Amino acid sequence: MVANIIDRSVKALARLHPEAFVRVALGETQGVAVETIENPEINLPERRLDFVYGLRREDEERFLHLEFQLEHEPDVPKRVFVYNALLTAAFEKPVISAVIYLERRDYRHLPQEYTVSFAGQAVNSFRYRAVKLWDYAEAIARGELRELAPLLILLTREKDEEVLARARELILAAPEAGRRADALSVAVTVAGRYFPREFLLKFFREELAMLRDAGIVQDWINEGFNQGIEKGRLQGQIATLQSDIIEVLTERFGVLKRGLAQKLAEIDDPAVLRSLHRKSVKVESLEEFMRLLEEI
Repeated sequence: MVANIIDRSVKALARLHPEAFVRVALGETQGVAVETIENPEINLPERRLDFVYGLRREDEERFLHLEFQLEHEPDVPKRVFVYNALLTAAFEKPVISAVIYLERRDYRHLPQEYTVSFAGQAVNSFRYRAVKLWDYAEAIARGELRELAPLLILLTREKDEEVLARARELILAAPEAGRRADALSVAVTVAGRYFPREFLLKFFREELAMLRDAGIVQDWINEGFNQGIEKGRLQGQIATLQSDIIEVLTERFGVLKRGLAQKLAEIDDPAVLRSLHRKSVKVESLEEFMRLLEEI
């Protein structure tokens, strides 16, 4: 799942700008009426989904289920398949599923199907859409998808002041003051993954009053501007270290053992994760690495 502080922000942005998210998921919105389905739940037991839209075009009615991911997780294909099946049963209407990957990464391949095989043959297959949001980075920067400008820093290779400045420019050009405040709140929250709080306080100093009036992630704003940024930055550091370890082990040994990624996800100490990253390039086998995890 997406790190909590960004998860809340992206879902809030998806509620404000449904057409933008439908466009990146399906490729177009012309002639499509979009309705946000509030608090969609499935019995797994009760599990809150990331986002569901109702779509209507002429005599067609569909539901669009979106899952947001900062990075790919091994269980995503199965999870999307299960969610799609349960939503189809709950709504009794066809459901389209898409996974939107938020943070730019050099993936060589992203799965887009869940397959069940037997005796070496694929027997059943469920396909879904995998969207790399960074494929839209240039369109967002040009203003064609300005609604997604708060996420721009996630999508670019360079995480620098120039990207933040362009995102701020696009946000402040929005016609509605309330939408500007909410978008800025998301932009600052996301930027806290990459920038120190002192820099962000200085960079957004002219917008601080506007940020305090934001409706999106209002709880986070109330907890304190500094505290929220610092928390987001730490979470980003931890998530990056966990991802780097998994990438090294996958490159060296192929498919990872069941439970390894889950054990890594339970470690929230950056110093420990940095040590494990160094060891991941030296161990002779996955078994040896698993023993290191058990010792922590």
